[in-house]
Amino acid sequence: MPPAAPARHATELLAPHEVQRLHNLEATVRDGLRDFQRTGQALSEIRDNELFRATHDTFEAYLEERWDFTPSQADRIIEANEVTKVLEPLGIAPISERQARAFKGAAKILTELEPEQRRLVARLAQERQPEGADTDEPAPWEGPPAPELRIMANVVQKMTPDTTVYHPESGSQVALAELGPAQRYEVIREQVNQKTQAYQEKQAAKAAAEPDEKVNWASWCMNYAREGLMPGQRLEVVLEHDEKGKPRALARIVDRETGEILAEGSAGKDMKKGVLNLITQMQG
Repeated sequence: MPPAAPARHATELLAPHEVQRLHNLEATVRDGLRDFQRTGQALSEIRDNELFRATHDTFEAYLEERWDFTPSQADRIIEANEVTKVLEPLGIAPISERQARAFKGAAKILTELEPEQRRLVARLAQERQPEGADTDEPAPWEGPPAPELRIMANVVQKMTPDTTVYHPESGSQVALAELGPAQRYEVIREQVNQKTQAYQEKQAAKAAAEPDEKVNWASWCMNYAREGLMPGQRLEVVLEHDEKGKPRALARIVDRETGEILAEGSAGKDMKKGVLNLITQMQG
């Protein structure tokens, strides 16, 4: 039988400075499991520099045998740390790994911006952050969709030096680049305030609107087939492309002999909406 392969030791595959760095990072993971940010940073560095290679062939094997972590657990901790680093300029400090992951949408918005745009959005966000807010409760732009932060980012991205704006003092139309730094910021902030107010009013109106009547569209189809269809008729749900090439759904009642459309709802973006439109048409 061939001799067993000798056990690998850190000093065999890692340079001395790597050995020391690995020891330090593992101490961070071991002592800071309750600190997701430090733990995530340490795991990220071990992975990116392949410091696991002295004892394990893969990062996944290292996680399981050294820390009893699954790859998905480690990915969540690393991602939470990365999100937190992106959000720091906004003064947002997630208090847990779970909360950091909930702010992933906000972090993604910021990473789409140029550095100067990101600094400007951070300033806008800091001004809108309520004072004395409970840190357990995220501000509106910190939720998963981060709607207000998205508004800020969109305005900042669209306001290029050549964009025509109204001068905050004279009211005349000028290029944004012709304004001083303070005036440019004032114009951008006003744009953000207007769009944010419009968004909030739309959301309030949506919340105040009476909910649509709940209809189980699939059950309605079967019930109508049993009780509403006359002999020689059929209920069709048609999936097709509109003139722009986008998919749509149509529901209609058709005469089987002649193909005549007896009733038809307007097109919907999916099957459910298509059938509900037919129901509305039938109920008149």
